[in-house]
Amino acid sequence: MRLFKRKPITFDIQVQDVVLNITARTDLDEESRAAALSFWEQLEAYALRNPDIRTSKRPIRVPADAPDIVREIVQAARTAGVGPMYSFQGALADHVGRFLARSATELTVACGGDYFIVARKRQKLTILRNPDGPISVVVQPRREGVGVSTNLGRGRAHVDGLAVLATSCMLADAAAAGVQALLSKRDGLHLALEYLKKVPGVSGGVVILGEHIGMTGGVEIAA
Repeated sequence: MRLFKRKPITFDIQVQDVVLNITARTDLDEESRAAALSFWEQLEAYALRNPDIRTSKRPIRVPADAPDIVREIVQAARTAGVGPMYSFQGALADHVGRFLARSATELTVACGGDYFIVARKRQKLTILRNPDGPISVVVQPRREGVGVSTNLGRGRAHVDGLAVLATSCMLADAAAAGVQALLSKRDGLHLALEYLKKVPGVSGGVVILGEHIGMTGGVEIAA
């Protein structure tokens, strides 16, 4: 008798004005909503007392009295040298993904252009679609999950294709914002790649500008 593996289930959940797309082997809709709401409530409650977490475009100090997820958001952004809210979207994907990973060995949580990925095998993630076919990056399996931030699904200017891979999605998101800020400068591609090399926790990155492709770290491109 042939045994068939269960096909992955894909579904969307919405929290305020943010939509998460989740792919898993089992239906985790209720769990996903609970995790997303928990994240949102903690962040909103803290932001009421300390609005700098939403408004500052520069790194702020890590608050000792804040919930763990808030302190992690601030630290990730500080590591990348940007303001806390540049890591918000990735942090939401992280929070939901980590919660679901307690019971799921394979899943993807996508939030805009950010991805939290837990997989048993190497995965390909498309970062640029063109007439000659898509360009993708290879995401290596990691039990704790891999964070990837891209330019897909968001209004990042100055770049045709982008992928930053890191130990967390919020760090990848924050570092991608750092890349974005540098690309508008003279010799921006070189500056962006040098920047990614120096951000602790970032494992690699790909930046595509027209016909130019820049790569750094342990990242692999696939057709």
